[in-house]
Amino acid sequence: MIKEIVDFFYSFKNKTIESDILVLEYGEQIKKYANMIINKQLDKEYEENYLTILGYSLRLEDIKQRIFFTFQEAVYAIDLDKLMKNEDSMKLNSIVYILVLNTLINEFKGLEIDKELYSKALDIYRQMEERKSKENQKYHIYQY
Repeated sequence: MIKEIVDFFYSFKNKTIESDILVLEYGEQIKKYANMIINKQLDKEYEENYLTILGYSLRLEDIKQRIFFTFQEAVYAIDLDKLMKNEDSMKLNSIVYILVLNTLINEFKGLEIDKELYSKALDIYRQMEERKSKENQKYHIYQY
């Protein structure tokens, strides 16, 4: 299953695909992969990573931009994992990005979205940004 997902993302290397086309032509395939992940309960194992990426994508207001940029990030991440031969990261990225894309595609299609899930994702993303900001501030102080 992971190899199938990796190959799916990797097939878009050096290509740009608009959100509408992604949803229309590949939405069902993404949903199929997401259901396979959920059935194997891998969504629970990678929940924090999923919420982090979902929160990161939610910073964009437009759903089409969320889908487009999240998909491009997924393709880039898988490409980098392949180049580095990082199997663990490839597994994590393929699972997390499929789950996030499935969530965003459901929103795009007007399906019910879990407001609590979105709120939790944004909170996790904000916490991550605050930690990063504190780290940057620490290094900034040493520059003087």
